[in-house]
Amino acid sequence: MNSQMVRIRGIDSLLFRDGRPFGAEIGSLSARTLSCPYPATVTGFVRTFLGNRMLIDWNRREDILRVLAIAVYGPLLERNGDAVFHAPADALITGTPKEPSVFALRPWPDLPEHAGCDLPKHLVPLRVDTDEKPVKGYEYWDGASLMRWLESADGSGFTPPQPVGKMEVEQRTHVAIDDEKGVSAESLLYSVEYLSFERYRWGKNGSRERWALLARLEGDEDLSLARGVGLLGGEKRLALLEPAEDSCWPTCSETLRRALSQSQRVRMFLATPAIFEGGWKPGWLNGKLEGSPPCASGVQLRLIGAAVKRREAVSGWSYRKDRQQPKPLRLLAPAGSVYFFEVLEGDPAVLADAWLRPVSDDEHDRRDGYGLVLWGIW
Repeated sequence: MNSQMVRIRGIDSLLFRDGRPFGAEIGSLSARTLSCPYPATVTGFVRTFLGNRMLIDWNRREDILRVLAIAVYGPLLERNGDAVFHAPADALITGTPKEPSVFALRPWPDLPEHAGCDLPKHLVPLRVDTDEKPVKGYEYWDGASLMRWLESADGSGFTPPQPVGKMEVEQRTHVAIDDEKGVSAESLLYSVEYLSFERYRWGKNGSRERWALLARLEGDEDLSLARGVGLLGGEKRLALLEPAEDSCWPTCSETLRRALSQSQRVRMFLATPAIFEGGWKPGWLNGKLEGSPPCASGVQLRLIGAAVKRREAVSGWSYRKDRQQPKPLRLLAPAGSVYFFEVLEGDPAVLADAWLRPVSDDEHDRRDGYGLVLWGIW
C-alpha cells in the first residue's frame, strides 16, 4: 500500500457551488460558493487527475475500479502552512470580541426533578449555563488550539483561540449572452462567488495569506503521479496538485495520547463531514447506542450525547457510462460536530492511532474522505 500527502492550491479563484438554485429566475441569479469543498469534490479531482496520468481507459470497468480503489482522505484546510479546522460544536465562545470566553458544552446526565427532553432513548442533553449569543468570527480554529481543546476534559481555564478568517470571497457580476446575436442579453445580470486562495494586504504593515487544501492518498497505484495542473470545481478552473511533506498532516500529540489512554470518556470530532445511515447518528451504533467505530474495531463505545451542527446535503452528477444522471441527495453530519462516548471495552489508547481516519458507515464513503475524525477526552 502506497501513501502520499498532497496539497491543492487554486491558481484561479475557485467555485464550489452550495447547491442552491441558480438560473434565470428571480431569487436564483447568484451562484454561491462553499467556504470549503466537500470530500467528494476533491476526491473526484484527484482520482480523475491520476487516472489521466495513468493513461487508463475510462470506458473499461477494470480501469475505473483501479481508480476508485485509491483512497483520498481530506480535504483539510491549510492557512499559511498550518492546518485549520471547523470550530468544534461543543465550544461556545461568548463575551465580546476583545474579551471572549469559552463555555464547554457537556452531557447532563443528572437532570433536575421533573425535567425531561425529547431526545432519542439513551441520549442525554448537553448542559448550557448561559444565554449569551456566540461571538462571531470563530467559524474556524487553528490546529494547535483545537488540540488543546481536545486535551481539556471540561474546558476550564481554556484560552480562546485567535479568530481565523475565511478565504476571501470574490463576487463577480456577469452579463448573459444572447445565443443568436452573440451580444449581451438585455436585463440579464447574474453574479458568481469564487474563493481566492491568496490574499495580499499592501502597505507598510502588509501581509500575505495563502490557503490550500490537504489530502492523504492511499492505494496500490503510483501516487507520485499526483503532480501538475488540473481542473477543479465549478466552471473547471485551474488548480495545482503537488506532493506535500508528511509533517503538514496533523498528528495526535503525546499529551493527548496519554490522556486518551487514561480516560474512559472520549470525544469524537468530525474534521470532515460524515455520511451516516441515521443522518446524524452513526450506523455502527446499535439500538442501545453502542458499537465500535470502523477505524478502531477493538474499542466498544456507548454514545452519551452529541453536539451536531445543522445538517448539510450533498449531491452531484454521475459520469458513469451506465448511470449518467444526478446522484441521490444525501444528508451529512457537518464538520465540527462532536460526539461524547463512554468506553465499554478495549483500550482507548488505540484511538490515538485512529487519528484522522474515517468513521462513515459505507466503505466507499470512507475512501472518499467522509468522516475523518479527531479524538479527545471529556
